[in-house]
Amino acid sequence: MAETKFYTEQFRVMDCDCDMNHRLTAGAFLRLAQQISTDQCESIGMNDDFYRQNHAVFLLAKQALQVDRVPRGGEVLTLVTMPEQCKRAVFKRVTEARDEKGERVALLDSRWVLVDTDPRRILRRPPQAFEAFHFEDEVPFTLDVAIRKPAETAPAGRVTATYSRCDTNGHMNNTRYADAAADVLPLEVLTRGAVKSLVISYHNELPAGQSAELVLGRDENGGWYVAGQREDGKPCFEAVLSVE
Repeated sequence: MAETKFYTEQFRVMDCDCDMNHRLTAGAFLRLAQQISTDQCESIGMNDDFYRQNHAVFLLAKQALQVDRVPRGGEVLTLVTMPEQCKRAVFKRVTEARDEKGERVALLDSRWVLVDTDPRRILRRPPQAFEAFHFEDEVPFTLDVAIRKPAETAPAGRVTATYSRCDTNGHMNNTRYADAAADVLPLEVLTRGAVKSLVISYHNELPAGQSAELVLGRDENGGWYVAGQREDGKPCFEAVLSVE
């Protein structure tokens, strides 16, 4: 049985991942978390060939980010990712980031489902091959991943799954929805403040070349609500950002 305990990796914050105030963007942090998750899985043999042979793949359903301090360009971050055993068809993964002083700067709580790639259905129980990998029974930390839609929203443009936004799956990468949500906020909001929390719920993927109409609103707690609807009328994603 392959042990899949906590996995640690260091990353330097690149200037190209920072905003005009030299702060790491929320979308860029999600890409760091995505990379360490992939690196851990590949280190224990859960690579593309493994998923292909077992006709199963992990899909991200929702995630919540809490930022204690926004890192700046040039900082070295230590990320620790902690996967949890499947519970009611959901795999929880928590990723924590600490700075060079050992102080926590951010925490990410992501929820994944395992999907059979042939009939495209959620697997309530993982295939037998996945039983060889032992995830934690319980991981520390839980963030609220619920999203509450405000009573009123207004059109806020559209986002297109362009070449640079798509990944190896042929649709817009999950981290790019954070970018899309931030991009529709008033510019002065993000130049005066920074994203301190973010919740994203993924409903239907956005294939390469297709677009989603966006709406913007404010929730009851003052958060910025952003949602996208595909050209076929199906919901694409919802997000709530708080900026301080």
